[in-house]
Amino acid sequence: MVGTIPTVITGIAAAQLVSSGTLEILTEGFFSLPILSQVSLFAILFSIVFLAVAISQFLDPDDHHHSHDPPPAPINYPLQAITNATTERDRFLALYPHIRTEILNHLSSTHELIPEATKWVETMMDYTVPGGKLNRGLTVLQVHRTLTQSSAERELTPTEVARSSVLGWAIEFLQAFFLVADDVMDESQTRRDQPCWYKRSEVGNIAINDSFLLESFVYFMIDTHFGTEEYHKQLITLFQEVVLQTEVGQLLDLTSQKMVEGKPEVDLTRFTLARYKKIVKYKTAFYTFYLPVAIGMITSGVTDTKAFEVAKKICCRMGEYFQIQDDFLDCFGDPEVIGKVGTDIQDNKCSWLVVHALDRATPSQRTTIEDNYGVWDDAKVNKIKAIYKELDMPKVFATYEEESYTAIQKELDSVTHLPRDVFELLLKKIYKRSK
Repeated sequence: MVGTIPTVITGIAAAQLVSSGTLEILTEGFFSLPILSQVSLFAILFSIVFLAVAISQFLDPDDHHHSHDPPPAPINYPLQAITNATTERDRFLALYPHIRTEILNHLSSTHELIPEATKWVETMMDYTVPGGKLNRGLTVLQVHRTLTQSSAERELTPTEVARSSVLGWAIEFLQAFFLVADDVMDESQTRRDQPCWYKRSEVGNIAINDSFLLESFVYFMIDTHFGTEEYHKQLITLFQEVVLQTEVGQLLDLTSQKMVEGKPEVDLTRFTLARYKKIVKYKTAFYTFYLPVAIGMITSGVTDTKAFEVAKKICCRMGEYFQIQDDFLDCFGDPEVIGKVGTDIQDNKCSWLVVHALDRATPSQRTTIEDNYGVWDDAKVNKIKAIYKELDMPKVFATYEEESYTAIQKELDSVTHLPRDVFELLLKKIYKRSK
């Protein structure tokens, strides 16, 4: 507004000079002057103009940056469905159709995706995103709820539930991106009680591109729903950092297997506890535990850097516990319960079980492991499992689980920057889980 003042004044002054005849007199007088005097008058005039502009920018420095675009239209969240839902999971699920429609509309309108391809994306999302336990996504909502109850002593509004759920679904889309790609790399067969997406006859390696799409949708969701928030950049940076950390973890995992002429070769000397801990921290802990907690903290207004450091430390410890459970269930869990057929032995994975079995094995048992690990042969797999039982690995795991749980509880006793409930709700989900 201030920037228009010089223009208005100039217009009024020019009109007065013209109407009074003064402009004609000034013009004749100007051209009767020597050239140097004319140049001097122009210099004074331009100096006055630049001074006026400088003054206007000083009074309103952002005036020339103001956008004249209309504000974004309000998002019509399914608030009634959220209000009617009786469980946290149902409230969370109520938002998925809304997000799916947003993505499909964006692809068809902005990126000119034809109906056939749009239908492909819809089928792919429905197959790969909402079918899991949804623990990561639900955690975002639960952390936001816990922090709001603690700081503001109130419940979340339906709109706050919807917005927290958007970020929860962003993590679920990120999870789908990781799993679709991971299944291709590991040549897995089943995921969530159904064939892996790439195993469908019409999909194959198209799944690789689909995984890229799933990751892109994460940032579309954040930009659409949080693009005007002060913490928008913080959210984007957090997701980018966690994606890189997870990919580093995947690299550590994949390169734990020696490759010879494009095929993995068993080299159990690479399976060390130090390497295993790094794989777990980077591949699992950051995106499974720290990411949902950090998102809930950001959207709840937490700014204390110490609080984020504490959260990261505890979440990484929980992530290690969670992944060790996963490794145990891959071998000893019921496929009907965990929703997949474990293949860590066949895939030559650097898992907690084989790392600790190698540390405990006799020379004869180690030879058996070296001769049979990392082979897609049921008889060889059963020999490895038999060694695990000889070494009483289920008991070793049970002991680890109790010790880890106790250590986490002790660490929670020293938490002062955040409500303890933030971490207790995570621990309750994973303690002695069977899937």
